[in-house]
Amino acid sequence: MSTTSAPYGFRPSFHNSGQMRPKAYTIASAYAASIFSGDPVKLVAAGTIELGSSDGTRSGTTDGITLLGIFAGVEYLDSTGKPTIAPFWTGGTSGTSIVAWVYDDPETLYDVQYANPGTPGTTSVQVDVGAQCDWRVASPGGSTSTGISSTYLSAVQSTSGQFQITGSAYLITDSLTDAYVNMTVRLNEAAYKAPVNAI
Repeated sequence: MSTTSAPYGFRPSFHNSGQMRPKAYTIASAYAASIFSGDPVKLVAAGTIELGSSDGTRSGTTDGITLLGIFAGVEYLDSTGKPTIAPFWTGGTSGTSIVAWVYDDPETLYDVQYANPGTPGTTSVQVDVGAQCDWRVASPGGSTSTGISSTYLSAVQSTSGQFQITGSAYLITDSLTDAYVNMTVRLNEAAYKAPVNAI
């Protein structure tokens, strides 16, 4: 896995309480961008959620964007009144009673794929523990079969980033010198907590 680029978005993996629960928010009917399970999202002035980029689309930037959390699926009544439960939001969907599930607790940790910025096979990503990164906006963004995001962790930033690396995910198939490493991160630029400065 960690020698192959196979991103899966941000996957909740740990909380000190032992419980990781998404909270209910909503998405504006006909919101144009698709959101997949594992995508970072933001809260906008209308009280709805959007993709966590500057303009809420996959062509937007991520630097300096405060995140609400990680998208975990959606349920709604479609245009015919049929109840729909899905692991991803299809852009442009019209619906009512829309409930979007989001992991918004800033103490939740997530596993995510990270491209080794050094020389794979030689450079260990251990030196990046404590560093901060933004997320990489991928297009089309995920699988319409599984609903899983294809986003991943961007390069280390010298300034404050949306996520902070807390360690490696310690998967048995991983080596810290692999080309693609599974890292554990926490939300840093979070809606419900003040960020820390980059180290």
